[in-house]
This record gives sequence, structure tokens and C-alpha cells, in this order.
Amino acid sequence: MVLKKNLPPQDQICEILGIKSAKTYRAHLNYLIEKEYVIKEKDYYYLPEQEDVFLMLPLETIQFLVDTTKESVIKTYIYLFQRYKWKKSEYVFTIEELGQHLGVSVQGKARNYLMFKNILTALSNNGLIEYESFFDGKSPRKRLLKVNERHKENSDG
Repeated sequence: MVLKKNLPPQDQICEILGIKSAKTYRAHLNYLIEKEYVIKEKDYYYLPEQEDVFLMLPLETIQFLVDTTKESVIKTYIYLFQRYKWKKSEYVFTIEELGQHLGVSVQGKARNYLMFKNILTALSNNGLIEYESFFDGKSPRKRLLKVNERHKENSDG
């Protein structure tokens, strides 16, 4: 919980967040409030306790992903992490289904299909996910076995 009276001035918040104007800051804050990611009360703001909204990851993992990957890799990792964490049974998927969930058409697009195969390989090679491939009689599928919060450390560092 943050009391409104304890917040720094809006121009200082904008500087901290790298936002150019107070109008943009207010627009972003209002969006978060509208989507209920932030709850606004008369004298304070607070974050709801919603595990289906928030995903807590170690800072080192976030820095690793931001420093070494593209947005599509991060989105895929977060999507798979959420499926692993909150799905009651195993998560089985095709590359096409993964692309569809992430808003990228894979059907008939060899480059996008290869991109998702490479993303899964990169996440696996860095120790962030474990999966197995199998054929169900109709199409090649993947079974998500595990998602890790921490990436595999390099042996020389």
C-alpha cells in the first residue's frame, strides 16, 4: 500500500520511470487502475493479491532475458511459465497453438514456425524450460515438463 501523500511529485515520478510527461504518466496509471492491476482508494493505492495477474521472477532472470533475448522470447517464456504454474494438468501444445496464443500466425509461415522452434530451443538450452517432443498420430506436439525461475549459469562466470 502506498499513501498518496507519500508519493513524490509527478514530474519526479516521470523522471524515475523515464516518462516524458505527467499526462502520459496519468494515462498509464489510469490504464493500470482500469484493468485492476492497481487499486485506487481515496487516500492510497495498492496491488491486488492476484496470482493469475502477477508472476514473480528473480531479478537476475529478468535481467538475463532482457539482456540476451528479444521480446518474443520473453513473451513465450512468461506464457509457458503461467501455463506451467496454474494449469492443473500437463500442458501439451503444438507450435501453431503456441503462436496463436502469442498472436503470431504460424500456419503456412515457415519463418514463424522456425522462430518458435528456436525460441523453445533457446529457453531449453538456458535451463528455463524443459519439454519433450512427441507425435500424437496427427501432428508433432510438445509436452511442457518444467519451467524454472532461474536460468542456467555459465560455467566460466
